[in-house]
Amino acid sequence: MAKAPVHLQYAKYHIASCANCDATVAVSALAPNQHAECPRCHNTLSSGSRWGLHRCAMIALSILILMPFALNYPLLSIDLLGTRIDASVWQGVWKMATQGYPYTAFMIFFCAVFMPIAFALLVILLRLAQLIGLKPRKVLLALGYIKPWVMFDVYLVALGVTMFKVREYATLQVDIYLIAFVFTALLTTLLFIKLNLNALWNDFYPQQRLLTRLPPQAPCLCTECQYTFRTPLFDKKHRPHCPRCDSRLDTPPEIKLQRTWATLIAGIIMMFPANLLPISVIYLNGAASASTLMSGVISFVESGSYFVAFVVFTASIFIPVSKIFILLYLLICVHFNLKQPIRRQMRLLHIVHFVGRWSMLDLFVLALMMSLVTRGQIIDFSVGPAAFYFGAAVFLTMISASQFDSRLLWKIYDRQQSNPRRPGQ
Repeated sequence: MAKAPVHLQYAKYHIASCANCDATVAVSALAPNQHAECPRCHNTLSSGSRWGLHRCAMIALSILILMPFALNYPLLSIDLLGTRIDASVWQGVWKMATQGYPYTAFMIFFCAVFMPIAFALLVILLRLAQLIGLKPRKVLLALGYIKPWVMFDVYLVALGVTMFKVREYATLQVDIYLIAFVFTALLTTLLFIKLNLNALWNDFYPQQRLLTRLPPQAPCLCTECQYTFRTPLFDKKHRPHCPRCDSRLDTPPEIKLQRTWATLIAGIIMMFPANLLPISVIYLNGAASASTLMSGVISFVESGSYFVAFVVFTASIFIPVSKIFILLYLLICVHFNLKQPIRRQMRLLHIVHFVGRWSMLDLFVLALMMSLVTRGQIIDFSVGPAAFYFGAAVFLTMISASQFDSRLLWKIYDRQQSNPRRPGQ
């Protein structure tokens, strides 16, 4: 971690505002193995760890080459009543869409097919823009938006859960194309780590120089491109815009709170049918056996697969419910100016951002089961009505967490620190 000294050397440091707590910090020039943290909330302000855009584009191109094998070719196979049945990512999505569950299929397609491909394509577009001298403002913004929705790593865990679930019904085989899927997931994760968006913004827009001295007034911050500057630009309607990414800067905190509340309440409503209705139905010789989220966990426990039961319970029940309660707690703190430990609040918010995407695990397992256990056999598998509500709840709570502005918590903390309650009051 790089820390700025008390006496700043302006040739070696620049001024940055923290997007999490609004603190103004001096950030040093970093070595490749260093990163700069906000001394107040420990948010990463800058990182020296990065790869060149040429290398990142080569990784993205490798991902695109592997994509057809990872998405369209069989990953798992079973021998069901003498018939070989294969399961692939695309086949699961297609069967779910054509058998009456198009909205649920779209959610899986969005996270497991569209977003990974879009992420790799955008990195390649950045490299092309660099070669021909374009300013890819929209591409850089899009990369920041879609990163949380690329869920290849979640799908990889779903493959493991499906293996345990299917082995009760048939002999399971792992296909060689699973190697392509694993490598695609690893390369995507590596690209996440080494693609430094803040550094790329500085590379493509060198004319928007970083602040090297504190301005007379508090500096402005664009939370979209993490740019700290003196004064914004104004359009014809006198609305402030970021001089680097052209994003609007005048969204009031009340609007952000309304968006957070609206998506969170909608997610809470969706969680009731998601947990009460069947999420899957298995037919054995024509007899239907419906399974809810909790009964699926119980079936793993009864079969002795305690670790798989723990993973499914954590991803499908514990994380979605905990995320809702944490967001409710943080919103109540903001609305009622509650005095709570700020470190605990920020830790909880970071947990929500980190674990929210893992709730899609159950839907990915359903898509794989739709591929493996087909109709027309003695055993049959179908998605239940709870699947759509569960996916909608995951999407809505992820959007709600992204809309929550942590600086509102720090404003409450700053007011309480500047106006301490006197003894006897």
